[in-house]
Amino acid sequence: GKLRAIEEYAAECSIIKVALSEYCDFCADEMVQIFGGYGYSADYPAERAYRDSRINRIFEGTNEINRMLVPGRLMKAALSGRLALLPAAQALMDEILSPSMGSFDLDEGLLAAEQKLAKNAKKVALMTLGTAAQKYMMGLSDQQEILMGVADIIIDTYAMESAILRTLKMAASQGEKAAALYTDMTRTFCNDAVERIEAHAKNTLAAMAEGDELRTLLAALRRFTKMTPMNTVAARQRIANAMIEANRYVY
Repeated sequence: GKLRAIEEYAAECSIIKVALSEYCDFCADEMVQIFGGYGYSADYPAERAYRDSRINRIFEGTNEINRMLVPGRLMKAALSGRLALLPAAQALMDEILSPSMGSFDLDEGLLAAEQKLAKNAKKVALMTLGTAAQKYMMGLSDQQEILMGVADIIIDTYAMESAILRTLKMAASQGEKAAALYTDMTRTFCNDAVERIEAHAKNTLAAMAEGDELRTLLAALRRFTKMTPMNTVAARQRIANAMIEANRYVY
């Protein structure tokens, strides 16, 4: 009973482990850089933080292993009927082969544009995973590079939606003004994540398809990742200024 309940969230656990350990690693590396030469010395806190952070990508299953587990666990859930992945993949392929003009509704409401980006990111994840499953079938578990590429797309997609939902919940309870800093963080993350998703999808699709099939998939990818870039420089400055003003991380 309990093990089966835990297994329902196995893919999410791998996603969270990979994403958060690598976010932490990035921050620790920046910390060392900011401390400069002192960051390399055991007399200062950056060196310890760097070593502690680095092990996170190794224990509890290396990040490479966890990446390969994510698509496999989703496919297992789909084949068992616990996840309606296969019908969704077929519906998406029908959409790709006969695209409609779509609606031209304007973005309204907090993070409306980001919500559309997250929805389309799910389509990219489904398109790459569906293409991989169709091409390799039972041999997919041996295609490590493909699995890693699909996993990176899924991880960023999951993180986008998580950030959006968390910020919307905060705005609903505390007001949009109180959630302004988190809105900046979410918008910046989504902007950067879509760029990463597009790059990973291009490389992964090119490893699986060629000719007319690849051109069709890439055309769909361009539709799904189309966005108007935001001013991330200004947003990052607002985030940094808020952190400096809070002065919460002084040793």
